[in-house]
Amino acid sequence: MREPTCVGALVRDSRNRVFVQRRSASRTLLPGTWDIVGGHVEPGETPEQALARELWEETGWRLRRIEARLADWEWEHQGVVRRELDYLVEVDGDLSAPRLEPGKHDAYAWVGPDNLDLLLEGRRDGDRRLRDLVAKAVRTRLTERLRLEPVGVEHADDRWRLHQDQQVAAWFGTRLTAQAAYRWAARGWRGWELEGVDKWMAYDRETGELIGRGGLSRSELDGQSWLEASWTVRSDRWGRGYATEIGRAALGFGFGDLGGEAVIALTEPHNLRSRAVMERLGMRYVREVIRDGTRSFLYAIANPALAGRVRHRATAARRSVVGQPG
Repeated sequence: MREPTCVGALVRDSRNRVFVQRRSASRTLLPGTWDIVGGHVEPGETPEQALARELWEETGWRLRRIEARLADWEWEHQGVVRRELDYLVEVDGDLSAPRLEPGKHDAYAWVGPDNLDLLLEGRRDGDRRLRDLVAKAVRTRLTERLRLEPVGVEHADDRWRLHQDQQVAAWFGTRLTAQAAYRWAARGWRGWELEGVDKWMAYDRETGELIGRGGLSRSELDGQSWLEASWTVRSDRWGRGYATEIGRAALGFGFGDLGGEAVIALTEPHNLRSRAVMERLGMRYVREVIRDGTRSFLYAIANPALAGRVRHRATAARRSVVGQPG
């Protein structure tokens, strides 16, 4: 692949929204559209040096840390093909007062789950690449040791690799095929788009190594929709607290970002490791359930801020996943 000619910086605030700027009407390339911070790699520069320079010139912020490369892609304008590297970064500076570069940008905004389509304004029909890149950054979460990326089709190979682990595959009855891994990844992307939540792939923040996957999904139990947490970790990383780390991130997302009333989890009765993770997360055993012909133990935890309302609803329905074992 050709050398990179452009770089982009995905800067997030405390609410995981991404900083974007509107290109001035005088610009020859995509005037009036919204874009992330970035620009061309000058002769003699590395992409990392170009990233730091563009951040300073366009916002007045200093590059503190490159967290990860989120995209490596090519785009074409007026017959010229450019390769772009886009990075999730941390910066030093006042995020409430960016310094817009005169002549290049005339406004700025912070993009979150509710206004992602701002990135589509003024662009060619069907060109969603920047919008989907920003969505990926908005949905990514960082824990002490892990980078949790929202599942998309680009993660199919990593899901397949995870389930070639003999000890992981044993819990699912068989090793996953490449086709099944792709279908799972595509469903995950649709879940994020349609439901606002689905699974993450988990990577080591320092090395980028695949650790596992996990997070939340929407599921139905007893005729009601619930947020369900799950996790899978490479067997050579068992016993190091990664599943608990993924689970805590899932609860934080479910209760904080989504305002969910409760989160449930299910596992086989003999899966003592998974049950121990649930208990470390503060989840409590509710009852035994049969789902898809499989006997499982149901655990649940209520949103502390909404616990009273959840219990009231559960009692009225006489069928709760939060409260006393049934």
